Amino acid sequence: MFKKLLICIIFTIFCIYSVANVSAVGVGVSPANMSFDAHVGITEYQSLFVINDGQSISDYRVYVDDQYVDWFSISPNNFTLQPGEHKEVIIGLKPPVSANGNYDMKAYVIASAPSSDFEVGSGIKIPVKINVSNKGLFYASGAILVLAVGMILTGTRWNRKRKQNRVNLNTAEIRIADTAVVSSAVDEVTNCDLGLGSGLEDEID
Repeated sequence: MFKKLLICIIFTIFCIYSVANVSAVGVGVSPANMSFDAHVGITEYQSLFVINDGQSISDYRVYVDDQYVDWFSISPNNFTLQPGEHKEVIIGLKPPVSANGNYDMKAYVIASAPSSDFEVGSGIKIPVKINVSNKGLFYASGAILVLAVGMILTGTRWNRKRKQNRVNLNTAEIRIADTAVVSSAVDEVTNCDLGLGSGLEDEID
């Protein structure tokens, strides 16, 4: 009997302490709701201001619904504020490739006393509306396709020009070689003529 009474007393004290802590903890946000017009592949950023409107120093945590965790970046998502102090939180949204259309979800700001580890505290739910368009992905794909085609055409023209330069070079080498052969033949004929002329002169003499 005494043990049960002791447990009840401890539990009551804990509840009173918790309620006191919660009443001292305060949280305010601005804006009260958020709306994103997002495009696939592009990150959209918005600011959320968190305010400690309570009477004591408090720890804060900012997060979103579990199913949308991979869509968002939150910086910072954990911080401490003095009474009356505020913090700007940058929330980035980058929808996945499969996203398209309208989505409704929640962001949360939880405040607690520094020693409570967010087990006891107060919080605010922030409605978030998201309109996702995948036109950005279409345009990006089109740009990549145009770039790829341009690179292929440029490479093809370069190869053709390179082959033509090789043909021109080979033709020039052949012409030079032909000229050398003709010159050599002329030299041989001239030498023969000179030799024949000398022989005739000797005979005449």
